[in-house]
Amino acid sequence: MRKVISVIAILLGAVALVVGIGQKTFWAPPETVTASMPEFESEAPLTVIQPSVQNANAEPVELVISAEGEFTASLARSYDVEAWVDDASHVELTGVDRENHQLVAELLDGEKKTPNPAGDDLFFDSQKADGTMTYRWTAPDDGDWSLLLAADGTKAAPTDISVTYANDDAMPWALPLIIIGALLLVFGVALLLMRVIKPSKPARRAEAASPGTKGGSTTQNSLAMAAVLALAVGGVSVPMAPSEDQPAESAKASDSAKSEESEPAEESKPAEESTSAEAEPDSYPVLTEEQLQRILGDVEKQIGKADEKNTKKDLDARASGAFKDLRTKRYDILNDDIEIAKPLALKTAVIRSAAVPNSSEAKFPRVISVVTAKDSDPATLPMALTLKQDSARDNYKVSFAAQMLPNSTFPGIAVGDPSIQQLGNNAEGLKVKPEEALDQLADVLTNEESKHKGNFAESEFIKAIHSGQKKEKEEANEANVKYSRSVTKNDTQVISTPDGGAIVTGRLNQKAVFERTEDADPLESADELTKKLLGSSTSTGNVEITYAEPVMMYIPASGNDDKIQLVASEVVLLSVKQAEEN
Repeated sequence: MRKVISVIAILLGAVALVVGIGQKTFWAPPETVTASMPEFESEAPLTVIQPSVQNANAEPVELVISAEGEFTASLARSYDVEAWVDDASHVELTGVDRENHQLVAELLDGEKKTPNPAGDDLFFDSQKADGTMTYRWTAPDDGDWSLLLAADGTKAAPTDISVTYANDDAMPWALPLIIIGALLLVFGVALLLMRVIKPSKPARRAEAASPGTKGGSTTQNSLAMAAVLALAVGGVSVPMAPSEDQPAESAKASDSAKSEESEPAEESKPAEESTSAEAEPDSYPVLTEEQLQRILGDVEKQIGKADEKNTKKDLDARASGAFKDLRTKRYDILNDDIEIAKPLALKTAVIRSAAVPNSSEAKFPRVISVVTAKDSDPATLPMALTLKQDSARDNYKVSFAAQMLPNSTFPGIAVGDPSIQQLGNNAEGLKVKPEEALDQLADVLTNEESKHKGNFAESEFIKAIHSGQKKEKEEANEANVKYSRSVTKNDTQVISTPDGGAIVTGRLNQKAVFERTEDADPLESADELTKKLLGSSTSTGNVEITYAEPVMMYIPASGNDDKIQLVASEVVLLSVKQAEEN
């Protein structure tokens, strides 16, 4: 009877082992599965893939995107993609139904045509494909990132998308069957061994008197070996028992566990506070360093192209505001064959400092200020620039550019500093509101004895303006010279700095009117440029000369003893004409 039971146990154990191991090997489900998109009744120019397709606890998913013809996949922060899409019709892929292996997506109705998003400044990266693209989902930085698919903004965007990911399906009975099979084999083999190895009666008496004798030990060792072999066949690992000479391993573990249990609850609080302090911020810089480098490189290229042939149309891609207006006026003068220096070329190869605001709820327009140079040589005079992005679908355009003034400084700011914010013209918390600071500067430049002159640090630019105006009055052939300045409010841009101050760029407009007195001699043009702009070398009437003075300044935080400092500026002659007499 014992033999029959042992044979049955061995057979059942073998069957359980085969089934259990089979579920782990040749009957096991595939390691990966693929989920596909549902079908839609109509088409859309855009497809948005949200970060929710990625399981945070799993390996990065692999997207296979197919389309008829060329298309692009552009990666950006989720709120930026949302801003770019706006009211456009689009298919939105929001997740993966891992139970049914189906992608979760819906078609949202809206505008049927959009611009082509490929290569826009908003996107961290744009990849182009023809027919099929395999995209492994990885985020370049913290926060949520989305992928925007488009053909050209007019054709249908790709919707033939599949996602491959690790298969979570498991064979729940695999391990229990292996364990049960191993135990049945052990049991069956043990019964057989007990029948085969029959010790003599004296041996049995010796075993009864001394369980640790050689005969009993042989039987037990045989049983143990059989158990180990059966478990090994089943793929179940058996830990080695510690030797009598080394009992300390488990003791150390026990002591460690007791030590951990005995630690006071208060010890966990600093860890929780540390975790909270290291939590991801709510907003991120509007540009990464890679994006900024790419944008500045294209700015230098496009503006250089316009400067080369004095073509105003070529400025449209990367110029706006005061910068575009002044560049255009200079082109007009150059195209009239008037000898005048060409505009200062932009050099952006090296970023010395960059005030890049955080997203601040992704508001537009966005403004950044940077200091660049053609190389890393400390002797190279750097250039200060301000760029503005009007909307999500617009690229950044230069609104201010000038060489930094001698002895001026720009705060050293790393790209990505989360403390940088975009401020309004009437921002509080500064020594002087930005709008008021520009008005005060206009008064200081016009009037050497201005009541506001004490608010500004000593500046070679201010000295040069005062010296030039004084000389101009002395050489005015007994005419009265009147100066006035105004601020173009729409050109004022403000960005905070880490120390609580702010970088402000704006445009001052200067007008110099030469009024002839009754006994004054005819007014004479001081240089060839003025003669050509006026159309004559002399004038018997009043003459009006207009200039633009784009400026960048640093305003300290409220309560700071430092003064407002001019960072960069220049004077641009705009026109010379006969003035109407009052």
